[in-house]
Amino acid sequence: MNRFLTVAAVLAALAAPPAAAAPIELTVFYAWPSHQRFHEPIAAAFMERHPEIRIRFQAPASSYDEAFQSLLRQGMTGSLPDVTFAGYQMLRALSDRGLAQELGPLIAATPDWAGRGFTDPVLALGQSAGRQIALPFVMSTPIVYVNAELAARASGDAAFPSDWDDLIGLAHRIDGLGPDIDGMYYGLGVDDWSTQALLLSHGASLLTPDETDIAFDSREGLAALRLFRRFREEGGQPAIGDESARQQFVAGKLGILVASTSGVRGLETDIGGRFPLKTARLPLADRERARLPTGGMAGVILTSDPDRREAAWAYLQFASGPEAQTLMVQKSGYTPVTSLALGPTYLGDFYREHPNWSTSVEQIPVSRPWTAWPGPNGVEIAQALLDAMSALAQDRLTPEEALSEMATAARRLMRR
Repeated sequence: MNRFLTVAAVLAALAAPPAAAAPIELTVFYAWPSHQRFHEPIAAAFMERHPEIRIRFQAPASSYDEAFQSLLRQGMTGSLPDVTFAGYQMLRALSDRGLAQELGPLIAATPDWAGRGFTDPVLALGQSAGRQIALPFVMSTPIVYVNAELAARASGDAAFPSDWDDLIGLAHRIDGLGPDIDGMYYGLGVDDWSTQALLLSHGASLLTPDETDIAFDSREGLAALRLFRRFREEGGQPAIGDESARQQFVAGKLGILVASTSGVRGLETDIGGRFPLKTARLPLADRERARLPTGGMAGVILTSDPDRREAAWAYLQFASGPEAQTLMVQKSGYTPVTSLALGPTYLGDFYREHPNWSTSVEQIPVSRPWTAWPGPNGVEIAQALLDAMSALAQDRLTPEEALSEMATAARRLMRR
C-alpha cells in the first residue's frame, strides 16, 4: 500500500505543471520624499503589466546629495539597491566609482529603440565620459512664476517682460505696492543648480574644454553675480529662505518667484483661487550663447546580476516611457523625457489646457546637462558655490568677492 501511494505520488508530481518562478524583487532608491506621489503609482502600473517583477522602495533620501552619500555607505557594506534615481549632477561620481552599470549594450539589444522618443540631447543627460550610464527620467529648468494680479496692478495688462532689466523693473513696481509686498525672489536651492543657471544664462562657461580648470571667473560670470545683486537692490528680493519665499508667494505677498518647473503643480494647488498664477520663461542675458542646466534625475542600474539587470532595464524603460511620463508630469510639473509623451494620446491636450505647465517644454531647446564637477570633491564644489551665493544674497559679499571665493574654492577642491 505504501509502495502504491509512493508511485502514485511520483506519477502525480510528474504530471503536475511546473511551479511558477518566484517574482524578481527589485530594490529601488530615490531622493525627495515628495516624489513618492509619482514613483509609487508608476511602480504599481509597471507591476500590473509585469507580474514577474516586484518593486520595493527604500525610504527616500531628503536630497540628491544625501542619496549619493547613502549609496556610498551602502556600497561599502555590499547592500546597494538594484536601481537608483540619481540627480544628473551625481552621475559622474557614480560612474567614476564604478557603481553604475553601462546601458549601451542594453540599448543596442532593445528592438525599435529609435522609436522610443529619446533625442540625443536628452540621452546626453544620462552620459558620463561618453558612456550611457543612466536613462533620463525627469527634467526641469528654472522658470518664472508670476502673481498676475500684483503684476497687473503694477503695470497694467502689458505682456510679461522677456528680459532681466524689464523684469527687475516690474518687480520694483510690485515692491512699491505696499509695505507687506515684496517684488521678486530668485531661489538658490540646496545645491548649485540655480547658480549654474545664472552663469549659463549669461553665456558663461563653467569648465575649460579639457575640464581641468573652472572657467566661470570671467566677464560673463561677474555679470551674472551682479545681476543677482540687483534682484535685492532693485527688485525687492527679501533676505529670507526659499521655503519662506514660497509661503509668501502662495499668500499673495510676493510678485515674482524664480524656481523649478517641478513646483507648478504644488503652487497651483496651494494657491487655489487666491490669485491668478502665470508662468514665463527664464530671461536669457545672452540670447545666442545662453543655455540652462537641466535638473531632475535619471534611472541608474546598480545590480550586476544578469537577471536582475534585465528586470531593472524593463523598469527603467517603462518609467521613462510615455504612459509613466504622463503620470509623472501631472503629479509634479517636471518636463517629460520622451517626445512621445507630448502627443495627443498623452500630454498634448493637457498642455493646451494647462499653459502654466507647458513653459518647461518651451525651454527644452536651451536645456543642457547639469555640470558635474570633476574629481572626488564635486559635491563640496557645489556647496562652495552655494555658500558664496548665499553670502551675496545677504550682502556679506560683493559680486566680485563672491566670484573670487567661488573660483578659489573650486580650484582648490578640484586639485585636491
